[in-house]
Amino acid sequence: MPAHRDVEPSSLLTLTSVTRAFGHRTVLDGLSLEVRRAGVTGLVGPNGAGKTTLINLVAGLSRPTSGVIAWDGTPVGYPFPSPIRRRLGLVPQDTALYDELTVSENLRFAAELFGVSEPQRRVGEILDLIGLSERARDRVGVLSGGMRRRVAFGRALVHDPELLVLDEPTLAVDSDNRHAIWDHVRRLRSEGRTVLLSTNYLDEAEALCDVVVALRAGRLVAEGSTAALLRAAGRCVEIDCPDDAVDAVRQSVERLAPGARLDAHGAGLTVHLGSDVAPEPVASAALGTGHVRGVRVRAPDMVEVLEALGERSRG
Repeated sequence: MPAHRDVEPSSLLTLTSVTRAFGHRTVLDGLSLEVRRAGVTGLVGPNGAGKTTLINLVAGLSRPTSGVIAWDGTPVGYPFPSPIRRRLGLVPQDTALYDELTVSENLRFAAELFGVSEPQRRVGEILDLIGLSERARDRVGVLSGGMRRRVAFGRALVHDPELLVLDEPTLAVDSDNRHAIWDHVRRLRSEGRTVLLSTNYLDEAEALCDVVVALRAGRLVAEGSTAALLRAAGRCVEIDCPDDAVDAVRQSVERLAPGARLDAHGAGLTVHLGSDVAPEPVASAALGTGHVRGVRVRAPDMVEVLEALGERSRG
């Protein structure tokens, strides 16, 4: 097992050369990263990138095949000791609530499990935080998916953990509940709390995260702010043209941006430009062919960002 890395005082949690394999399938491959105190670190990547596996390792639900996970620079064993578990709050994808109990009873059970002093007072605070005080006596089984997610969020906070871990917290949640959860995370960040969250949505990462860790096929392909990742990934130019004009437009674009990736589809072409290529001349060249019905410049989506960063890391 490798020695853990030197840790800066600002780092709460570190992973060093962490690998997780299931039989012959490697889901995480030599991953190293830091979760800094007093901020929100986001894990982004498509399905199958290894985000949930990483969340399970950090939460102590699984152990790495190799590598070191350390709290405050000290490697932890498995299962996590009780003092470490008390420093953690987890909101998994599956909320795993007790449907037959009320909202208040679910929170009270968690509070007593963690030995929270004055549990009734703390449950009241959490109900106010998640905006469900008026639904406190409702059985969880009758709540909407978004409200259930908010209850799970409150349950993870009831013992005032040092690190809150969220696995795709707004998955299948409507827009109102999504923004309510965003507000909770923003409040925690403003209070100097530490949050690690995984998401499939770039807008969510941009709205909430101080640092974004981009994963692809179990490997780290980039780390930085969302804005920095988007800048590094460049821009996309959507060119609307008929099938019989695609070759002419392609040739025109390739003369201006020879290194660009071009994807043909039913509506024309998508040109993926690097951060060092301005999209405006490419759009003008396409329009100049006389075959184009329309042009749109946009930011890349999650898959395109990771593809661009993955190609750069391989190069």
